[in-house]
Amino acid sequence: MKKSIIALAIIASSTLSIAHATSSEGKTRVEMGATQFNILYPDVNRYTYKKLSEFVHTKQIDNGGYKQVIELCKSKKPLNLNMNFDHLGKQLNLLDVLHKHRADAFIVLKDGKIVAEQYFDGQSERTHHQMMSVTKSFTGIIAASLVAEGKLDRKALVGAYIPQLIQSAFGMATVGQVLDMTNNLNYSESYEDPNAEVFKHAKTVGLTPKEEGYNGPKTIHQFLAELQKDGDRSHGEEFHYLTANTDVVAWLISTVEGKPFSEVLEERIWTQLGMERGAYLMSDPASVGLASGGLNGTARDMARFGQMLADGGKNLLGEQVIHPDAIAETEQGGDPSKFAKGGYSEGALKGWSYKNQFWHTMNDNNAYTALGIFGQWIYVDPTENVVVVRQASAEKSVVDAYDHEMLSAIDEIIRRVK
Repeated sequence: MKKSIIALAIIASSTLSIAHATSSEGKTRVEMGATQFNILYPDVNRYTYKKLSEFVHTKQIDNGGYKQVIELCKSKKPLNLNMNFDHLGKQLNLLDVLHKHRADAFIVLKDGKIVAEQYFDGQSERTHHQMMSVTKSFTGIIAASLVAEGKLDRKALVGAYIPQLIQSAFGMATVGQVLDMTNNLNYSESYEDPNAEVFKHAKTVGLTPKEEGYNGPKTIHQFLAELQKDGDRSHGEEFHYLTANTDVVAWLISTVEGKPFSEVLEERIWTQLGMERGAYLMSDPASVGLASGGLNGTARDMARFGQMLADGGKNLLGEQVIHPDAIAETEQGGDPSKFAKGGYSEGALKGWSYKNQFWHTMNDNNAYTALGIFGQWIYVDPTENVVVVRQASAEKSVVDAYDHEMLSAIDEIIRRVK
C-alpha cells in the first residue's frame, strides 16, 4: 500500500533488518531503549506501539463504563490459525506469515463470534495498540453518518464550514472530495526531504521531535491552514492518499457537532458498541486529536467496530449505531478510474477504489478494509459476515508483498469459515 503521512519511514531505521526487532515482552522502556525520539524505529516499536501514551500527548476516549459491555462470544466452530493458504501459486502457513509480519494480535469473527484469536510478544486482549491510519476509517464513517443525517453536505465547499481554511487548498474543495481524497493538495511525503510536509505534520503531535529553533506550525489546524494546491489541476479528478485530508474531515465533524472530534468518537462509537476498554487518541498542544492516525485501542474493540460495519451499522445487540445509508454508501466503494489515475491500481490493489476513508476491494462481496502502516488491518466482508483484525509492529511502514500475502490469507480464511 502507498505510504501515509504517519508512516514517517525514518531513513536510518528503514535499513535495519528484522533481526534488530527486540521482543518487548516483559521489558521496560529503559531496557528497550525507547524514547520520544525513536517511537517509530523498528528496534523499539514492539514496545512503543503498545504503550504510546508514555511518549505523546493523548485524549482519553471513554467506553461508557456505566453501560453494558457487550461480550464477544466464542464460536463453536473455531478456526485453527496453523493453516496453509495459496499465495501466487505457493503454499504459505498463516502463523509463519503472522510471525514474519510481526503481528501482535490477530482476531477473526464470523457472524459476530470469535472463530480465532491469538496474541504475540506479550500482548493480551487488554492491551492498547497504536492503529495508525486505521483511525481514518473511524473518522470517515462518522462523517458519512453525518452526511446521511443531513448535518454535512458532500457537495458543499469545505471553506463554507471552516472559514480558517478558505485560503488553503481545502477551501474550494467539496466535503466529498476531501472525504474520498480526490482533492488537489500539494503535500510531499518524500522521506528524503527533511522539509517535506510529512515531517511538519508529524511534529504537531510529537511523532518526530522539533529541532532547535523550529518555527513551523505547532498545531494540526495551523498546519492544515498553510497547505496549498499542487498546480492548477481541478479538485475531484484523481485519488491521492494524503493524511492531511482526514484531519480536515475531523475538523468538519467537530464544527457541525460543536465539540471536539475525540468527544464525537466517544459518543458515537466507543460508548455505543459495548467496548471492553476505553481508548486514547494522540493529540497536539491545542488538545486536538489526531483523527488521521492517533487511535490506540484493543484488538477486540477493533473487532467490535468491524462487526458493526458488517452488520449494517448495528452493534452486537442489534441497535443502530451508524446511519444505514452511510454503511450502504460506503460498501459501494469509490471510483476505480480515479483510483487508477492516481497511480494506485497495481499489484494487490488492481481494480480497487477508496471511499469514506476506507480501501475497497470492489470484489463480489463488497469487502473493504481499514489500513494502517506497520501492519494494522480491519477487514470487513459484509456478504460473508467476516471480520479480520490484525495489529502489528512491522519493521517497515509499508511492505507491499506483506499486504498481498495478507489478502491471500484472508481469502482462505473466508473460504474456511463459510
